[in-house]
Amino acid sequence: MSTPKVISILKRPAVFILTLTLLLSVVAPVAAGTGGAASGEGMPISLNHAQGPTDAAEMETFLDDLITRQMDEYHIAGAAVAVVKDGQLFFAKGYGYADVENKIPVDVETTIFRTGSVGKVITWTAVMQLVEQGKLDLDADINTYLDFRIPDTYPQPITLKHLMTHTSGIEDRWLESVTQNADELMTEREWLVANFPGRVRPPGEAAGYSNYNAMLGGYIVARVSGEPYEEYIQKHIFDPLGMTHSTVQPQMPADLLPFVSRSYTYADGAFQSFPDYLTQSAVLPSGFHQTSVTDMARFMIARLEGGFYGDESNEMRILEEDTARQMLTTLYTPDPRMRGTAYGMFDFTDNGQWVLGHEGYAPVMLSQLLLLPDQHLGVYVVYNSLGARDGGLTPQHVGFQRAFFDHYYPAPAVEPTQPPADFAERAELFAGFYRAANSHATTPEKVVGLLGGFTIEVTAPGDGTLLIPMEGLELRFVEVEPLYFRQVDGSFTLVFREDDKGNITHLFTDIQPQNGFVKLGWYETPGFNMVLIQVCLLILLSMLPVGVIRAIRNRLASRSARAADSIIFGICLLNALFLVGLAIWFRPMHPSELHSLSLTVEIVMGLGVLAGLLTPVALVYTMLVWKHRYWGVAYRVYYTLVTVAAVGFVWFLHYWNWLGWRY
Repeated sequence: MSTPKVISILKRPAVFILTLTLLLSVVAPVAAGTGGAASGEGMPISLNHAQGPTDAAEMETFLDDLITRQMDEYHIAGAAVAVVKDGQLFFAKGYGYADVENKIPVDVETTIFRTGSVGKVITWTAVMQLVEQGKLDLDADINTYLDFRIPDTYPQPITLKHLMTHTSGIEDRWLESVTQNADELMTEREWLVANFPGRVRPPGEAAGYSNYNAMLGGYIVARVSGEPYEEYIQKHIFDPLGMTHSTVQPQMPADLLPFVSRSYTYADGAFQSFPDYLTQSAVLPSGFHQTSVTDMARFMIARLEGGFYGDESNEMRILEEDTARQMLTTLYTPDPRMRGTAYGMFDFTDNGQWVLGHEGYAPVMLSQLLLLPDQHLGVYVVYNSLGARDGGLTPQHVGFQRAFFDHYYPAPAVEPTQPPADFAERAELFAGFYRAANSHATTPEKVVGLLGGFTIEVTAPGDGTLLIPMEGLELRFVEVEPLYFRQVDGSFTLVFREDDKGNITHLFTDIQPQNGFVKLGWYETPGFNMVLIQVCLLILLSMLPVGVIRAIRNRLASRSARAADSIIFGICLLNALFLVGLAIWFRPMHPSELHSLSLTVEIVMGLGVLAGLLTPVALVYTMLVWKHRYWGVAYRVYYTLVTVAAVGFVWFLHYWNWLGWRY
């Protein structure tokens, strides 16, 4: 599963920022063995890279250098890449190890990697198979196909088109998606009902990438076809294409288990094998497919060649030609002047070449799928590690994609666009913070936005342009039409949306067609909230030693005064224990804790609730303190400040969905 990136965090909504340190501050070599082979080695070498790859030997030299450098820089244990061209496998090669401990090299034919969210492309292909059979209607209310009802939060129904383009308005969902305890596994229906993340905007209003969309899509495939999702994919996609090292079973079949690549993190100068986990069946369609890169090559060929795959021993069609061509067209765009989303893939157009693509992430791996329909070219790359750095390998337009296109399709010259003379007067209307529509709105995962995840800042440097950092790049845009902007020295565009009062409400960009962005109010910005939480915590924690000293010294104070002291001290102590509990019990990247919440966690969350319930009592005592003058003015002022800090902390926890059991 994955969600697109704005900053490095945005690629991985699963990584909670759940410790006290992260509430206070910004978070802050392997041998490249070959396990596969290049194909087409007899083709003549061409230096005319502007026409794309023409020689597999040249490509091997290029990718050997690129991927081995990436593996060293990002601490990747193993990787593989496959390239198809004109209906044939053009190149495939493995790098590093599928199993570091046992020194098993990556083999392109047999090593099985998780696809991450690239697997969603397979799910939407299955949906379109049923559409062309007349069993599904892309414009029908999805409740037509479900045996439970999506809530009528908004009057507009959600359709398969909305799911496929991530414009359903359904929030993302990761919690409880995997587990290490088989007793926690649920049926698809049970999980989807129990973990429905909620509708947070009307369908069609804005794209907001959500894994739950594909989960529903896969469940609908199973319901309509009468076959379990994993069996349907095996029977109607994997088997026909001869994808013999591919599966989407909840547990790896025994005959394929020896070929599965391990997953690795990197810490303390060594690779650490990521613990095994079980995936909830309902989650499989969102990106828990597993396949070798040459198997994925077969799928890419079918998608590029009108649904048809054929070699000397097999000819098979998984889609009718019209359907396959339809799936390569734009299904959604927030503005007709912008690139958008096709049928389950996003427009990654780069250096003047039309590209449809998808990124992938799952604990813990990275992948990217790129299709160039005009060139009949497809590229799939996968990495089996989440190394010391994880932010730059597979985001669209950077990392692997950037290197590949700059090498084979150099960017055409672009004449710089000049800003309008009066724009500087209006620039501040657009400046501010914008949060991606796929950010979590109702669950504790929203806290990722506190540290800048899911968030971009648009600034007006005063030269008639807007400056936007995105995907690790600093991009400048100029207004060419009202609310429509073009990159100064490139081809990306922006469109802003305003309300009936002329206030800017949304930002859309074809850098990330899978996500719209919503403008934040001042109280929602990371800067304000970081200052708020630091000030509140400083004041609240200061009461702990003060309260102990006062309890010892003021044993003869009135009962009411001692009660006032006890209440505020209790609030501060509970909040401190709440934060310590988070730091102890939430350790990112451990599936049993990240995705499945224990009773201990429930108790820790209850500490915050209890402190919140006592805070109104402290407000009452604050009024009594001043009315009856329990203490001197200095301590009354201090007591009031602590109470205000407690109120601020309650608001903070409520805003970031940490007040109560909101998951």
